Amino acid sequence: MKITGATFLVSLALAVTPAWAGSDDDWELAHDPSQELTMAAVRYEGGQAIVAQCQRGRLVVMITGLPPHEDLLRLTAKRADGRSATQIWAPVAGPGAFRSASPAREARFMRGGGAYSVRSATEAGATVLATFDLPAQSANLDRVLTDCGWALEDDRDLLEEADVTLDSPNARSERPTYRLPSVPEREVSCVVREMRFQDCRADHPPSQRTSNTRSLIRAVQGERAYVPLGADPQSAEGKVFRIIASNQLLVVVSR
Repeated sequence: MKITGATFLVSLALAVTPAWAGSDDDWELAHDPSQELTMAAVRYEGGQAIVAQCQRGRLVVMITGLPPHEDLLRLTAKRADGRSATQIWAPVAGPGAFRSASPAREARFMRGGGAYSVRSATEAGATVLATFDLPAQSANLDRVLTDCGWALEDDRDLLEEADVTLDSPNARSERPTYRLPSVPEREVSCVVREMRFQDCRADHPPSQRTSNTRSLIRAVQGERAYVPLGADPQSAEGKVFRIIASNQLLVVVSR
């Protein structure tokens, strides 16, 4: 599937539909103060779209029009400047619609415009292969991030994802794989140093001082990191490990 161009001919099934505004070289923007809602979108002739939405302090980034997939979708993404990243997307209502596990990071990844390419992270039997032509300007996308209290730049976006877990591969995990929780999440990242989770922090600045976030950081900080059986522990050194949690679920989103 090849997706190019930036002609806005598709309408999205959104909870509210305020008027869109924008220019040819920026994301479309919609703002509804009564709903505490700011949205930026790029829409394409084939019916695909990328939408970033901040509503009441919660950030969601979605892609629509991808091949349907029932489980978490692991994608290798590449920007126009050659930078790449592993991204995780969860299916939402409607076939072919997915939301990002790390919406702020993915929104920042799309800043700067040009070709944004995604493909299934697994080598065999790729089910997703797409290239989106993003607008050169991203002021409207930046506004969505800012309205939700996210930084426009983060040095940890440049770190590779650590292929580690919180549980020993020899032990039965007590943390089964969940779909991403639908309630607002806490996002924490740690850097792997000497096979320990170090420098753990809240990635969302406004949540840094909340008790739930502080508890999550305390629970992970300094804990041992485990690599898959047969893997070299040095391969994880200096890489980032990300966690999303709600009050009920713990969801590890690093690969």
